[in-house]
Amino acid sequence: MSQQLSVGHAGVHAPRRTAPAWWLVCKQECIEMWAGGRILRFLAIYTVLMSVTAYLLATNNELKLVTLKQTVVVAVTSAMTFGLFIGLVIGAESISGERERATLEPLLLTPSGHRQIVAGKFLAALTPWPAALVLSVPYVATLSQGDPVVWRALFWGSVMGSLLATAFVGFGMLVSIWTDSSRVSLFVCLLVYAGSLIPAQLPTEFLNSSGGVLVSAVDPVESSSLLLTKVLAEGRSVAEVWVYLVAPAVLTVLILSVLFVYSAPRLRLTAGG
Repeated sequence: MSQQLSVGHAGVHAPRRTAPAWWLVCKQECIEMWAGGRILRFLAIYTVLMSVTAYLLATNNELKLVTLKQTVVVAVTSAMTFGLFIGLVIGAESISGERERATLEPLLLTPSGHRQIVAGKFLAALTPWPAALVLSVPYVATLSQGDPVVWRALFWGSVMGSLLATAFVGFGMLVSIWTDSSRVSLFVCLLVYAGSLIPAQLPTEFLNSSGGVLVSAVDPVESSSLLLTKVLAEGRSVAEVWVYLVAPAVLTVLILSVLFVYSAPRLRLTAGG
């Protein structure tokens, strides 16, 4: 990819320049990931997981184990959880993987700035999320059984999912920039991903305590899930549950600031240092 972009960047700075460097990087990354089938494989797994989840939710709904609105909330939360995982994995390998393959140096030696390279890769790593969101629509619509809650579910699912996807892709790229091995980068990212899902597995008694409320409000994934539950299942207004928007929004702004202000300009050509 880097060698192809090296040629492309040469054309960018020629008199016939038609696109900025970040767009060329993003375009080439998308071509390789989508045409190469990497993202399609992730989306195929995503579809299988959503199908299994929808089947289990539909069964529980028929047995009256959960309400209709709770079923929709779980479906939207599952779509977000599976979707942001794809972006996290792609972001974790985006820089360290090329550094391992010794394909990053030709790209960094082009006249384009390091921030533009990181921006292009970042935008490319975000592209699976809109596709995952679209794939989730039939499942959510079917489980809603015509209930008007489906529209609010898709709206808030897209809002919270976009915040989480942006934050997790950015985090994956941060780890990828500062690690020399894609295996190490992927391990760290998966560890953080698993940690973000722990609050949902804690006992209800703890989650209802002051400590549990604090943990739920700080964890961005659990905070997003609680917002969906209270807005969709309990019918509360956003003014009542705005606190659950804080963690995802703050995390997203913080990660993007560190990524583009501090880490991107310090992007290294080779391992070590």
